Amino acid sequence: MKKKVILAIGAHPDDIEIGCGGTIKKHILMGNDVYYVIATNGEKGGKKEERIAEAKKAAELMGVKKIDFLNLQDSFVFHNGETVQLLDEVMKKRTPSIVYVHSLRDYHQDHSNIAKATLSASRNMKNSILYYEAPSTTLEFTPIAFRNISDTFESKIECINQFISQEKREYIERQAIIDLSKFRGKTIKVEYAEAFEVVRLIEW
Repeated sequence: MKKKVILAIGAHPDDIEIGCGGTIKKHILMGNDVYYVIATNGEKGGKKEERIAEAKKAAELMGVKKIDFLNLQDSFVFHNGETVQLLDEVMKKRTPSIVYVHSLRDYHQDHSNIAKATLSASRNMKNSILYYEAPSTTLEFTPIAFRNISDTFESKIECINQFISQEKREYIERQAIIDLSKFRGKTIKVEYAEAFEVVRLIEW
């Protein structure tokens, strides 16, 4: 089987692990090369240096090849020429066959705007694009693709546990993450699953 290049994009440190950490670990176990893009340093949620260090530690634990930090301002990520150009450069450098990113159906403006910018940056690429679920996704989130993560769920939680600075924040509450993974698992008759909206599916 040909090795795939996977690109996971998050607006803030910890977004990727929460939204698709189990799926990312499965890609790595399959021998695929995984790269992260983190749009901001999450400075609204803590000290910049601390959040970057936590993101690097979680990515290393996951087995990610490299993180590209775009260094955009937290809470001020826009779908504009600057953001699209930054993502364009990453897309050309990594040439991913599969891209995971936030959903457009998300209350957080950074999340929905980085999703829009990702679509713009992928306009000339032949790759799959899937939207992952987050605590801030709206009830309009309508997944049609599900990944069984029963065998990688503990790895997902272990990576999320690296974000110590966020432990008291409601969105990262462990029980909520467990409950959502169980709920999605019931859809495909497994213990734990992650759910995705599909924008474009060429391979997965």
